[in-house]
Amino acid sequence: MKKLTIILAMFVLTGCSTIKQYWPRAHDPVMFDNLVTIDIALEQQNCKEPRWTELAVTTEHLARYAEWRQDPQAVNLRGLQQHVVRMSQGSVMFCEIGKKTARARVDAAKQAWEGR
Repeated sequence: MKKLTIILAMFVLTGCSTIKQYWPRAHDPVMFDNLVTIDIALEQQNCKEPRWTELAVTTEHLARYAEWRQDPQAVNLRGLQQHVVRMSQGSVMFCEIGKKTARARVDAAKQAWEGR
């Protein structure tokens, strides 16, 4: 009983910070809203008249927010942001391929966040 009391006291003193890294991250509506905005913009992207620069602002916002929040998807979202910047300098064929790549990154973040 004495050992159990000591273990319990240590757990209470260390608090939730000990297990925080193993706990699922809370749902963040700001991040998910930005992801939906990016997803819609990708669907509406017309490669004959591309508007990647407008999308770059939203992807930069989401990537930076994820980094500051230390979200596990931060690396993926930073890659999406860099990809969108590169897409603003490409051809129509490059745009079509780029949309598929961007869609894959958005889908990866969506799947990671679905259970939150």
